[in-house]
Amino acid sequence: MVHSLGSRVLFVLALFILATSVFVGSRLTTPLAASSDGVWQDTLEKSLSPAAQRDIVPEMYRTLTLDWSALQKVLADAPLETTVTAKSSPVVLSLPLPEGNYARFSVVEAPIMAPELAAKFPAIKTYLGQSLDDATASVRFDTTPAGFHAMILSPYGRIFIDPYSRGDRSHYISYHDSDFVAPAEKVLFRQLNEQVIKDSPYDAGDRELLPPSGTILRSYRLAMAATGEYTQFHGGTKPLALAAIVTTMNRVNGVYEREVAVRMNLVANTDLVIYTNGGSDPYTNDDGFEMLFENTATLNSVIGSANYDIGHVFSTGGGGIAALGSVCGSFKAEGVTGSPSPVNDPFDIDYVAHEIGHQFGGNHTFNGTTNACGGGNREAPAAYEPGSGSTIMAYAGICGSENLQPNSDPYFHTKSFDEMIAFTTTGGGNSCAVQTSTGNNPPTVSAGASFTIPANTPFTLTGSATDPNSDALTYSWEQYNLGASSTSATIGVDSGNRPLFRSFNATTSPARTFPRLANILANTTTIGEVLPTTTRTLTFRLTARDNRAGGGGVNYSTVNIPVSASAGPFVVNTANSAATWTGLTSETIAWNVANTTAAPVSCSSVNIVLSTDGGLTFPTTLASNTANDGSQSITVPNSVTSSGRIKVACANNIFFDINNANITIQAGAPLDQLIYAPLVIR
Repeated sequence: MVHSLGSRVLFVLALFILATSVFVGSRLTTPLAASSDGVWQDTLEKSLSPAAQRDIVPEMYRTLTLDWSALQKVLADAPLETTVTAKSSPVVLSLPLPEGNYARFSVVEAPIMAPELAAKFPAIKTYLGQSLDDATASVRFDTTPAGFHAMILSPYGRIFIDPYSRGDRSHYISYHDSDFVAPAEKVLFRQLNEQVIKDSPYDAGDRELLPPSGTILRSYRLAMAATGEYTQFHGGTKPLALAAIVTTMNRVNGVYEREVAVRMNLVANTDLVIYTNGGSDPYTNDDGFEMLFENTATLNSVIGSANYDIGHVFSTGGGGIAALGSVCGSFKAEGVTGSPSPVNDPFDIDYVAHEIGHQFGGNHTFNGTTNACGGGNREAPAAYEPGSGSTIMAYAGICGSENLQPNSDPYFHTKSFDEMIAFTTTGGGNSCAVQTSTGNNPPTVSAGASFTIPANTPFTLTGSATDPNSDALTYSWEQYNLGASSTSATIGVDSGNRPLFRSFNATTSPARTFPRLANILANTTTIGEVLPTTTRTLTFRLTARDNRAGGGGVNYSTVNIPVSASAGPFVVNTANSAATWTGLTSETIAWNVANTTAAPVSCSSVNIVLSTDGGLTFPTTLASNTANDGSQSITVPNSVTSSGRIKVACANNIFFDINNANITIQAGAPLDQLIYAPLVIR
């Protein structure tokens, strides 16, 4: 696989791009590049030890050398986030992107350890930052005895910077999360053992009219224990185990701060519940259920019940299990996350963020019942995501034929947002949080007007949002309908009420096309992107995020889209196989009206537009507000292309169709360029 900067650019770096090379594996094809601050230098992988123990081996990555002296020189001036200088004088740090360039971040120190714990372990520090090149991107990173670890969150995906190998603090890899495949054992653990204890006194029912999030950061005291087996995996010492815990929780906090304005800080005596010997610790490493009760007893005895708000324990086995809505209450220590490989994104997001999400009131959001999605794991009142789902509280990658993708994306579904915001602002989770003003204000969002659309026909939703702080916004559209559960046989079938459309990472556009444009252009259907075929009402939420590091502003708006099975599918019939047209000649565009002129759809006219880039954009209007009668003669533009597409869209609605194949347009000669032989009279 070859990635180019043009195809996967993450930030606008007009003045800061030092290399725009194409990478094959981790090998540079251009001269090695260094960051302008002297912190990073590209390194050829062949110079590194081939025998090194590597926990993270992505399919594609960039290898670098870190100059610790240069890094410490920069970070020595990083102000604490709570100080006045945090806003006026943050430091600027360059971070390497996988493609070969660097991104600048405005950085402050953001501790997630109690001051007493930080004093015991001064080599462990955490930071957060906002990109100076793309305001929608933020970073959380740490410096520990185990090295430097960073997670960059942006609308274009996650980027990680991690040590090249275990114990190597000098050499690093920069890679996209999509290029790292989770270990196979992931499937076993949550499938067999993931449970949610539901006897805690928390009502997880639906709540409407919740306040937007982001003005207040809620901080909780986290007592995180570790089994001896977990500590041995990370090197066998308390400092190394604590370093691993800090790396995980720093990344989890990066997500929780952005999504629900929540932070967890490790309590002062965390080191007392990090065990080094699995034979003598108070935990049954391979039994998550037993560890729930063992953790309560241990934390209450060693830390003291009054000295923590949420408890959890990491292990190398036993899967995930947690008490629902337990933070601040008597069940607050009942959270367990275990994995044979407790490192990196599959552990930090798929497991830890998920289990802690239960403790903050989040239910499972997947609607599938195949493999791990079965066995009673589906939560009907929260099952808004098709199949396995893809957000943190879903089951991405472990539901067999109902899988949408291998791993979870690092954000919460709008249903999870409702549950967790309700729990932390008006529920039990509000009773023990330390509340701090962020100085941030959430955006105001409009999902737009409601339209009735024909069945089995593509459509585009477009909303809008404004931010009082002028922060750059990202947008995500999510279907918000509950219905019948799905199976491997029914995942692509419209039952009349079940969710059809999956959630995707937020983008910088307030518009989303259903299904994805790639599916429309390729004439394919994928699970989680299935058009409605029945008369029903589709409900959608548009969520806007300001992505501010340390406490993001989040708000949403809802719109209903009725579907009429008495109309549709609205289909373009012209050029559904390869066709060649000549510029400046006439062609007839035909489409199936499919009863869309009648109520309740009531589409009286259409617009016909042309794409010359294979359907990515449609800048050329061929006919505007022409009658929706199924046929229209147009003049072919003199735009030479082999990738033409025709789109017919209702002029006063949101539905449309695109022809199925590319159109080749040849240049035609205009009349004033024709050459006539002179008339000779004899």
